[in-house]
Amino acid sequence: MTSLDTTTVLVVSAVLIAVVSSLFVLGVWRRGRTDRVDRCWSLTFLAAVVTTFAYLAAETPALWWATALGNGAFVLSLGAIWAGARARDARPPLLSLVAASAALVAVLALVRGPDGGPWAGGLAYLAALATWCALAAVELLARTRRRAGETVALGAVCAVAAAYYAGRAVAFAAGGPASPTFERFFATSTTTVVNVVLVVVGAFAMMALRTRETAEAAVSRYDAALGTRTMPYLESSVAERAARGRLGPTLQVVVLRLQDARELRAAFGREGREHARAHLAAVVLETLPGQALAGHDDGHPDELVVVLPGTADGDAWLQDVERTLVEQPLRLDGDTVVLDVRHDVRHGSADGLADLVASCRTAVAGAS
Repeated sequence: MTSLDTTTVLVVSAVLIAVVSSLFVLGVWRRGRTDRVDRCWSLTFLAAVVTTFAYLAAETPALWWATALGNGAFVLSLGAIWAGARARDARPPLLSLVAASAALVAVLALVRGPDGGPWAGGLAYLAALATWCALAAVELLARTRRRAGETVALGAVCAVAAAYYAGRAVAFAAGGPASPTFERFFATSTTTVVNVVLVVVGAFAMMALRTRETAEAAVSRYDAALGTRTMPYLESSVAERAARGRLGPTLQVVVLRLQDARELRAAFGREGREHARAHLAAVVLETLPGQALAGHDDGHPDELVVVLPGTADGDAWLQDVERTLVEQPLRLDGDTVVLDVRHDVRHGSADGLADLVASCRTAVAGAS
């Protein structure tokens, strides 16, 4: 491996890492909704890109400071894997700790000045890499509450990288970068290949893991047929928005019930009833005012629950729903059907959401 041209290997690795990193970040962007895991692991790849190009720039003596940039960026990159793994288990990611270690490594390289060479602050740099890889491996393989095949693959790669960088740090401390052991087993060209494998395998493991977990989260948050929130997600969304003051001190809860669901099933079969529910949900979502939320409870299949801010004009919105149902009737087997929908409205606080929904359901059932 030591016979490989270092600059060539760096160029090839920079291209590969840039492509793979772009694929991950693009996948996160296309999903739209991001969480702390996505942000941490996106930082992993953005920092990896900075690392590779910084080391290329450091080949020019006038850009000696790029070594410090590359060292700090790579520590940040690997530390962000650990942070994302913590966030995945709903623990604080502690990115500030990772950033502090990256800044320290960069400063230790910078204080050596132009004469420090490519190995300025090298021991601290290697020790930091080994530490963050080891911590990420422990987090993914031992502490995680959601172990999957992709998690094991990512954790295994981190464990291998931790062992490699720990060995490199020991060799560096024992004999320096010019020692025969270091040059034979831990040369820059060899390490670059190890880094490429780490980034590529890690990226595909992360992409597969996040794609699957995002799909699973969507199932738990939204009704696939109606497009409305599930009740647990509706309740958590209301609590979150109320805590941020986005719903006001009070809110309005509306329960809409499809009255002729049984008749539609008798006339058009089960699909007719399902089409009616979907049509009602589509109209509700189409007319929903800003900051309002709509949910569906599997225990009450013919009902929709809508939460409106206290400042919203609930009566005007309900009139809009009724008008839209008339103007856009449901078509079943060539017949035109205007849905019969009953509703009830209650006002109260977010803390009493469950009681408000229950009161609305009782009133709607009594009006049937």
